[in-house]
Amino acid sequence: MKWLFFLLIPYLLWRSLQQWPSDHLQIITCDVGQGDAILLQFLSLQLLIDAGPNEQVLTCLEENMPMWDKRLEVVILTHFDDDHIGGFESVAKSYQISYVFLPLSEYKESVVYIEMQAALLALQSIGTRLKEPFLGQQIFFSEFSLTDQSKTQLSCVFLTPFQLEEGEYLSLEENGLFVYQKTEKKLTQSSWDSLQGKISDNNGSIVLFCQFIDLKMLFVGDLDSTREQALYDMSLLTRVDIQKIGHHGSKSSSSLSFMEILRPETSLISCGKNNKFDHPHQETLDTLSALRSVVYRTDLVGQIKINTDGLKYWMPSVE
Repeated sequence: MKWLFFLLIPYLLWRSLQQWPSDHLQIITCDVGQGDAILLQFLSLQLLIDAGPNEQVLTCLEENMPMWDKRLEVVILTHFDDDHIGGFESVAKSYQISYVFLPLSEYKESVVYIEMQAALLALQSIGTRLKEPFLGQQIFFSEFSLTDQSKTQLSCVFLTPFQLEEGEYLSLEENGLFVYQKTEKKLTQSSWDSLQGKISDNNGSIVLFCQFIDLKMLFVGDLDSTREQALYDMSLLTRVDIQKIGHHGSKSSSSLSFMEILRPETSLISCGKNNKFDHPHQETLDTLSALRSVVYRTDLVGQIKINTDGLKYWMPSVE
């Protein structure tokens, strides 16, 4: 059996080189079927937006994160539909998580929600910090270049259209992570119980705008057109290079007035093959076509991986 050991060493070295942290930002739309899971990876820092409907998200994380890295710096659960949180329990068992951002004003009666709730309370007991984001709250991933001492930074801001509050600046330099935050809510079982009767819906989705040097990105969960209009009315929108299209390309999202402001050069749609909702809808595809946005869909190409140096971007996993 010694020959197996000698074969294993080159394989592990090859995997390590393939997964070695890059100073480019990677935007990975995981192929999780009918659901959402998007991984932003910069050097050894990761931000996961949603966890898909099941354990498929783990395959995406294992393929793209260094095999020795078992920590996610930030996880954002945009809302509590099963196709966005179904894989969270598996993620929580497989990875350490520093921060989880989620809409604490929502409640959903489902087995998946209860499993997520239990996983969150277990994480909190070992040091994970749970936060409800507020409009204008920011997250920074920063790293200094060893060659020219310049700082490269991925910044994200929550466009969740709730009340605007002033936050205090918190520096967590040990992880290269900087967060604006308000007073932290300490969750207990009774805290979760108090949410019963409150509604979780698509319009409760957390919205995240991110920028890496010159590249601009928008991630909108399952936001419907009515809340899109609220973002428009609050003048919170700007043109972006890459957008995760809302609600898997449903016609209830991505209204023309909303998309005319954003005008993404590249549109990402996460949906399952032959899904029962017929996502993405033709109306949405027609809107994106009219704006000359290039569309990539997980039901057609599988995982969508984008690399960027902040000035240009390319897609090594899509021909």
